Amino acid sequence: MGASFPDPASLPVQPPHVARVPGRCFLIVCHDGPGAPALRVRDLEGHLAHVEAHWRRYVTAGPLRLPGQDDLVGSMFLVLADSEDDARTLMAGDPYFTNGQYARVDVWEQTLSIGLVPGGRIWESADAIRHRAAGGKVE
Repeated sequence: MGASFPDPASLPVQPPHVARVPGRCFLIVCHDGPGAPALRVRDLEGHLAHVEAHWRRYVTAGPLRLPGQDDLVGSMFLVLADSEDDARTLMAGDPYFTNGQYARVDVWEQTLSIGLVPGGRIWESADAIRHRAAGGKVE
C-alpha cells in the first residue's frame, strides 16, 4: 500500500463513521481489444503524462489481469467528476482511449462507502441507508 495509507492492523476493528467524500465518482472499466498490447506500449508515455497531469482526479487506476495470470486484459479508472460527461471528457484526453485499444468501455457511478479511501464508513446505521438498498429514496 502507498505511504498515505495506515497499516490496517493499526486501525480499529469497527470502521468509524465519516463524512461522505464530496462530489461524484465514476468507475470506468476498459476491456482490451485486438492489438491492445502493441497500442499500450506505443502510447505509454502519452498515457502516463495524461494520468500524471490529472492525478488529483483519480481515486485509483491501473491495469487489469485475470486472477493468477500476467497478461493485461484491460484497465480500470476510478475518477472524480461532476458528471458522466465530465468523466468521459477527462478520459478522452488519454491516448489509451483514443488509440482504439479498448474494445468496450463501461462506466458506472460509484459511491465511496467504506474502506481506507473514505477513512471508514459513510452510513450511521442500516436504517439510515435502507431506502438506498431498496433501489431509491423512500418517501
